[in-house]
Amino acid sequence: MSRTFQIPIPAEGQSPITFPNRCVSCGAPRQAESTLQINRLVQRGKQQVQVSAKYPVPHCERCARSTKAVFLAGCIPYVLGFLLVGGLAFIVITFGASLLGLDEYGQPNNANSLILGAAVGLVAGLVGGFIFELGARIVLLPVFGRALLQAPLLASQFVNDSDYVAGLKAKPDPKTTQIQLTFTNDEIASEFQALNAARLIPAGSGVR
Repeated sequence: MSRTFQIPIPAEGQSPITFPNRCVSCGAPRQAESTLQINRLVQRGKQQVQVSAKYPVPHCERCARSTKAVFLAGCIPYVLGFLLVGGLAFIVITFGASLLGLDEYGQPNNANSLILGAAVGLVAGLVGGFIFELGARIVLLPVFGRALLQAPLLASQFVNDSDYVAGLKAKPDPKTTQIQLTFTNDEIASEFQALNAARLIPAGSGVR
């Protein structure tokens, strides 16, 4: 059963979030690290500020390799789908709109067809990437098994600005002052709770 905690994102100079000194996924001895990373543009007063946070997460060698393999199993087909479907849509819409005379409207030498083609290509690319990744997951499910089922789709990670490594998912709150950590290993979750008890935020506040 998964367990979720909310904890403030440490400011620069503050002590980092503490993880148990063993693999957060299977509980084996620590042999490697995977990076859990949060990146988001947030509004601070009248300016947009890039907020970035990186957390080294303890893993055994097997779970560290699984994290990289699952990421590539989603990333490669997503990028291919985005480029192929988005590129094809861009070419078809741009040339089609140009042949229909869209560039003749408005100011001379404008690029209405290019703008329309880019917009449609972007949307089609996102949809294509999602479909390619979903198809790849179905094909690769017998190879990766549970590890692939636990990992969220890349599209959902982009929308939520979240990140995932084997055994742990991270998601920032809307103001990016807190981070929600979801552990799949109950024993590791209990150890994490004990190590960070003074900093944990009560459930029901923060991340939505």
